[in-house]
Amino acid sequence: MKKVLFFTFIIAFSASLSAQTVPDVKTSDVQKDGIEAISKENPNMDAQITDALMKDDGLQKETIDYLKSNPETTKSLTSILAKNKGSNKGIMKAILGDKDLATAAIDFISKNPELLNKAMKVIGM
Repeated sequence: MKKVLFFTFIIAFSASLSAQTVPDVKTSDVQKDGIEAISKENPNMDAQITDALMKDDGLQKETIDYLKSNPETTKSLTSILAKNKGSNKGIMKAILGDKDLATAAIDFISKNPELLNKAMKVIGM
């Protein structure tokens, strides 16, 4: 009788453990929290991203490609591209001179962890 009671206790205990679930953590939530922590830690991040955009050709190209594909910025960017047929630096200066395009470019980089890390490396952080 003691053996039956012991096995019943073991089965009930294992069933109660298997019924418990561990909360699921999404990687996007972790990345979002990391980006928020970086931005709170560094209040001058917009200026640093702007500086990195002026220094790195890869960031410039990715940002320009994003602004081309974004329906909200396409019209403004096409007029800048028509006026500035020069290098990416000239185009980037014009983009950063436009308040709406500059905000979109900085938001794009600050919300993309890979590009944000690349920008921070460019400026030495």
